[in-house]
Amino acid sequence: MSGPSQAEILTAEGVAPLDNGPVAAREMAIQDALKLLSIRQGARIESTQLVDAGRQGESSTLRALSPVQGAVRVVNEYAQGKLYHVKVEVDTGAAKAAQAPAPERRGDPACQMPVGRSLKRKLVTTYFDVAHPADASDMPDLATALPTELARRLAHNSMLVVKDANTVSVLADSRIAEPDAGWQVASQLGQRENVQFVVAGRVLSTSVMDKGVRRSLFESNNTSQQGVFYNGPFAGMFGAGVKYVPTQRQFDLEFWIYDGLTGSLIAKDRVSGIVSSKGPVIPAMPQPFASVAFWQSDYGRQVDRWLDNVSDRIESVISCIPFSARVVRLEGKRVYINAGLLDGMAVGDKLLLYKRSSGQPLRDLISGRDLGMPESLNGDVTLTQVQPNFSIGVTQGSARVAEGDYVRFGTAR
Repeated sequence: MSGPSQAEILTAEGVAPLDNGPVAAREMAIQDALKLLSIRQGARIESTQLVDAGRQGESSTLRALSPVQGAVRVVNEYAQGKLYHVKVEVDTGAAKAAQAPAPERRGDPACQMPVGRSLKRKLVTTYFDVAHPADASDMPDLATALPTELARRLAHNSMLVVKDANTVSVLADSRIAEPDAGWQVASQLGQRENVQFVVAGRVLSTSVMDKGVRRSLFESNNTSQQGVFYNGPFAGMFGAGVKYVPTQRQFDLEFWIYDGLTGSLIAKDRVSGIVSSKGPVIPAMPQPFASVAFWQSDYGRQVDRWLDNVSDRIESVISCIPFSARVVRLEGKRVYINAGLLDGMAVGDKLLLYKRSSGQPLRDLISGRDLGMPESLNGDVTLTQVQPNFSIGVTQGSARVAEGDYVRFGTAR
């Protein structure tokens, strides 16, 4: 290491075997160097008592207290014998600068992989369950129209390929199930629709929070609008009357983003607020969600802004996740993947090859939360032919590839 732990620039060298090809070895060596730096920053010893054939022993492991933070740069790399060596430099000052508040950027180009080109991410929007359907009775088809509207907004981003599966729910019963429980359906849907991400969620509330008195004319018998109407003596005389109309209404939406390959829940977010109006906050007659009349109401105009915010957040999350594609066919060392020219692939691209370590997600035993699917780096693939919708590559080293494995662009360093 170039200096004490408080130094701004830290350096370390990592090594990895070349068994699975140089691209995979390079990434593993970088991780080895970062692990070494993290241990140097602070570590703890974990010991385990062992008893073997009546003999007592102890096994100790050195674990870092926290990962090193900062901008990573490769300053030297070379292959020697069966090992790949990488020397990295970490600027810890960059990590502190990144913690300063900054305006949110839409589609950060620094997150695109590989450098100099943009790769199109594919996603599908699915059914949004409505927790209290009676509160949304004046917005027909909210559960299916909302994902369709989200898909329309996301499709404005030229770097996204968006599909709409608004009748498919990732949860068997979203009223009692947590989003983590949808990983199997999300994975199946992702593979069936050939997408990298699955977007789902639930509308938690559209309830009326407050009502106010408004004069009415020839409306005493119009009960299509949410509210309370006076129909007592002299009601409607000469067409005049009064009624209570909604003046405040809530919109509370939770949305989830799944990895379409593994089904892992990678993001869970929420937008919520109350819309107030001096007059009726919603149209006098029931209006389909996302209709012209709905958007022209005070409630619709604010929901429009919130959905733009949801769209921005979804784009922000997925733009910095490395592009992934799935292995769909094998012919010896030739590997066919389900991404091609239309997705931004090019001849000569080198991708890392990953394999699921197990068929079940890793679960935090204390919180019960699913953390994701364990995976192992299994080699690399170099593309030799690119078609509009698929690409062909060759593997290096002794990597064992199977249909269903996936390839991913590594982080540019």
